[in-house]
Amino acid sequence: MSLADNNQTLIENLEVAIIVLDQHSVVRRVNVATETLFQKSRRYLIGCQFEELISLPLVKQCISDCLDQSSKFTLRELTVAQAGRELLLNMTLSSASGSKDNAHCVLIEINSIDRSTQYIKESHQLERQQSFRQMMRGLAHEIKNPLSGLRGAAQLLERETSDQDHLELTKILIKEADRLSHLVDRVMGPQHQLNPSVIDVHEVLEHVIELARISFVNQPDFIREYDPTLPEITVDKEQLIQAVLNIVNNAMQAQAQNDKNPIIGIITQFERCVTINQKTHRKVLKIKIWDEGPGVALQLRESLFDPLVTDRPEGSGLGLSITQEIIQRHDGLVLLEDHQGRTCFSIYLPYNFDTDGQRQ
Repeated sequence: MSLADNNQTLIENLEVAIIVLDQHSVVRRVNVATETLFQKSRRYLIGCQFEELISLPLVKQCISDCLDQSSKFTLRELTVAQAGRELLLNMTLSSASGSKDNAHCVLIEINSIDRSTQYIKESHQLERQQSFRQMMRGLAHEIKNPLSGLRGAAQLLERETSDQDHLELTKILIKEADRLSHLVDRVMGPQHQLNPSVIDVHEVLEHVIELARISFVNQPDFIREYDPTLPEITVDKEQLIQAVLNIVNNAMQAQAQNDKNPIIGIITQFERCVTINQKTHRKVLKIKIWDEGPGVALQLRESLFDPLVTDRPEGSGLGLSITQEIIQRHDGLVLLEDHQGRTCFSIYLPYNFDTDGQRQ
C-alpha cells in the first residue's frame, strides 16, 4: 500500500469530519464522518456549495480569508441548524497548499460537541448499569437459595397433610415462591449464550408488530419507515425480538389512557462510524421506536435502564433493563432520544458478528 493510500485510509477512519473546498467554495472531498455528521451521502456532498451545508456569515468570511490570505481560523461552539436539528460544532479552517492539486483549497475540520458529550454520557451510563447489574445478580443469588428451601418445605407439607385449608395454603406458598423465583431470574437477565444467525431485521420487526397486536385490546397503529436497502445483520433473533418487544410494550402501555388507538413509529436506517462504549463501529444498524405517549419523567432519564426503575405502579422496571443488556451483549446500545418532539428509543446494532457468534 502506498503512502497516499495510507493517508486516505487514515482520513476515512477519523472521527473528525474532513471537508476540502475549492476556490469557489465547492465541496471536493469528504470522509465518512462528514457523511454521518450531515446525514447525507458522499454523492450528494461532493459538488455542492458549502453554504448549502453551513450558512453562517462568519464561516463564509473565514473561507474567503483562507483563500485570499492563507489564513487559519478556529471557531468554537457554532450552533448550526441541520436537517431539523441543532448541532453544536467546533470548526478549524485552514488554507491547503504545497501541491498542485491542493492549491487554492480550504481544509475544514469539524468536531461535533454534541457527539463528544454523548460519548461521555454513554460511558458513565454503561458503567453505572454494569455495577447495578452485578449487585442485583449477587442479591438474586442470595434470594434464590432460601426460596428453594421454602418451596421444598411447602411441597413436603403438601404431601403430608390432608386438611383442605392447609393444602390451599401450601399451594399459595408454592405459587408465590415460583413467582418470586421467576422475578429473580428476570432480574439476573439473559444467561444463555448468544445464538446468532443472519436475519432481515424487517422480518423481526413485523413479527413484533403482530405480537403487539395480539397482546393488546386497543389495536395500535404502526407507522413504518423502513430502509429496504439495509443489509442483513447477524444477531440472536429470539433475543432481538424480546428486546424490541419490550420497548413496543412500554410504548403501548404509555398510551393506555389515550382515547384513540396507540400510535407507534418504527424507523430503520444505516449509520456509519458510530462510537459505542469507546469503540468505533464502521457500520451500524439503527432502529428507532417512537410513540405519542406523555414521555419519560426528567427524574427518571438518567436511571431509566437500571433494573427495577419505573414510573408505572403496575410496572416491574425490568423491560428496558433487559433490553439494554441484550443489545449490549451484541456490542450495541439503547438510548432515549427525541424524534420530532416525541419519546423515542433508538437501538444501535453494529454489523460486527459472524454466523459463529464471533466479533469481526
